[in-house]
Amino acid sequence: MQGAAVAAAGRAAAKVRLGASGVSRRFGRVVANDRVDLSVAPGSIHAVVGQNGAGKTTLMRILQGLDRPDEGHVVIDDAAVELTGPADALRRGVGMVHQELMLVPGLTLLENLVLGCEPLSAPLAPLGVVDWRRARAEAKALAGRARLSLDWDSRAERAPFNARQIVAILRLVYRGADTLILDEPTAVLAPAQVQDLFALLRDLQADGRTIVFISHKLAEVLAIADQVTVLRGGRVISTAQANTILAADLAEMILGRSVEPPRVSRSGPIGEPVFEVTDMAAFDDRGVRRLEGVDLAVRAGEIVGLAAVAGNGQDELVECLAGLRRPAAGRAAFAGEDVTGFDTAALRRRGIGYLSPDRAQEGLALPASLVDNMVAGRQRDRRFARAGWQRLAALRDFAQSLLQRFDVTHDAVDAAAATLSGGNQQRVALARELDREPRLLLASQPTRGIDVAGVAFVHRQLAAARDRGCAILLVSEELEELLSLSDRIVVLYRGRVAGSLSRDEATMQHLGALMTGSA
Repeated sequence: MQGAAVAAAGRAAAKVRLGASGVSRRFGRVVANDRVDLSVAPGSIHAVVGQNGAGKTTLMRILQGLDRPDEGHVVIDDAAVELTGPADALRRGVGMVHQELMLVPGLTLLENLVLGCEPLSAPLAPLGVVDWRRARAEAKALAGRARLSLDWDSRAERAPFNARQIVAILRLVYRGADTLILDEPTAVLAPAQVQDLFALLRDLQADGRTIVFISHKLAEVLAIADQVTVLRGGRVISTAQANTILAADLAEMILGRSVEPPRVSRSGPIGEPVFEVTDMAAFDDRGVRRLEGVDLAVRAGEIVGLAAVAGNGQDELVECLAGLRRPAAGRAAFAGEDVTGFDTAALRRRGIGYLSPDRAQEGLALPASLVDNMVAGRQRDRRFARAGWQRLAALRDFAQSLLQRFDVTHDAVDAAAATLSGGNQQRVALARELDREPRLLLASQPTRGIDVAGVAFVHRQLAAARDRGCAILLVSEELEELLSLSDRIVVLYRGRVAGSLSRDEATMQHLGALMTGSA
């Protein structure tokens, strides 16, 4: 990979490739970072972990030049620096891949790779004519060194997520970055895709590059990292060699208390089917038939898990069931009523809740207040409105009670949802859906991007709703989550049901075989 040997040689003498010295950052009364010291050694994979709101994001924004510390300074190659922005950081070899990949949807993967650094045709360089043959050759060479195969002509919006993520990483390498900050890179990857990503990261490390790895998945952190730094409450709690820590000890450092292993048991009976899907088919946004002949039933007081590798029709199925996509064929029945093709509002009136996998764009209105997010869809209820006028005190009291019940860390009920950490945003969305006591809850990726304490909280809430008689369809890329919570697990492969396993039959190996078509 181009320039790696030169970069490695030039920085061999440095003890700290990237770091922070006494960095503090405040937002009003909130102290996001409190005298943080961080030292990432050249050529290492250094993980940074902590709960939502622990200060990880703020610290990474400072290291990338997106934000500036109130005190302290960024360290690059043992020297204190003052970054003027991300472009300045990139000139110094530091780049970041955000959890929300910043690719241009309408451009191809190749165009995204070289965007802003396009190789120009030598005779026509003054005219700005791009040499696409050279660009393609460089792209293939870059991917080939990492033993990857990519469809460079695929538009970013149509490419699988893992392919887009790889391009986002290679784009920084193409621009000469030798230090990569990766924010939750495995959040939406299937197990096999995680291993592919880890192979790429190890290749980059072997080539002399330095990687900062932010994640909530502690087993993955310990599998890939050389060192681990724990943040809690904006402060560094510990930095240690990864091979000296157990996952349980790491979780205890993150939370500041011991962590019991998840125990999700039943306390209620399973009733009759309340939701049935028959022979359902659906197209994706490109007109590709992603779902074909799916039959599915969920009973009262039952959690049915849905397992699939990304792109195998699970997203289209959930969107059809939530009223966000019209099925191409088939039928959905709720409590004996045909609800096929009903919109979201009609489904919600009948008692169907929906926890979106994308809380930022779909699950919540981030610029809106916590009050508005909590009562969304119920503004006209008699307890909140009289003669067309909203009862503001009742709205605020209701929101405050829900925030307390679901242990949401917040400043004021009138604050925007965007001011909350990702884990607290998810609690708001969960509180809104469960407070309605739905008869059916469609829960898609309910613990995506949240910390270990948040995961345990969400699991308890889902199990409690099930024990109250709620039927739950749980879609998750976390196989441990499905195995822990589900009474049955249905597996999709290439848009069809590949198998259905009871709680006792389901194992990680069996699920993996069904998900990859090798069973």
